[in-house]
Amino acid sequence: MFTGLIRDVGTICSWEKRTHSVRMQIETKLALQELQLGASVACNGVCLTVIESESFEQNLNRFTVEAGPKTLELSRFGIPDLLGIGALINLEPALKMGDSLGGHLLSGHVDTRGCVIFNKPTADGFWHLRVGFDSSFGQYVVKKGSIALSGVSLTIVDCYRDAGESWVDIMLIPHTLTQTNLQALTAGCPIEIEFDGQAKLVADMLEVMLPSLLKPLLNKN
Repeated sequence: MFTGLIRDVGTICSWEKRTHSVRMQIETKLALQELQLGASVACNGVCLTVIESESFEQNLNRFTVEAGPKTLELSRFGIPDLLGIGALINLEPALKMGDSLGGHLLSGHVDTRGCVIFNKPTADGFWHLRVGFDSSFGQYVVKKGSIALSGVSLTIVDCYRDAGESWVDIMLIPHTLTQTNLQALTAGCPIEIEFDGQAKLVADMLEVMLPSLLKPLLNKN
């Protein structure tokens, strides 16, 4: 589990395409004890497993992960022009017992790949980010609800849900801009989205249960 509070912005230092996967090495300031073999790290919101790690130089470490076919479909890791060598990656190690629960709970299982509609500065150093996504996910967003974009826990300022399109508006504060890679997003850029787990649970339960609950009432009429 994760919180969506980014601990470091790492850099991809090697990127290797394989038959059905991509292997990457990421350079980070995260401590080596958080990058042990088998550890989970959210990379742009995608939960990936550490398969190798090493100390690189003072205050810098490197770890290797591999992204499979489904991960490549739902993230930017399969697009070397976007997330190739030199790309900046939002990083968060998995929660440990006793850790503070800021942000909101995330699984690291990305739901879809959205698209940036615009990302522009406003007053006082804030940025206005609008992200569109497939309308089949529209039931999972509400104003003032939570959403994770590229692994960052964010609050939905506004949203629009329609059969043709759906989008969310986010107001990025200066601190978020300095601690993540979100400021680099431009119009047309894909972005990883994980919708709030509680919203998904409620919406899916209603979709399954509501017809069976309404059926006896409809039959009485």
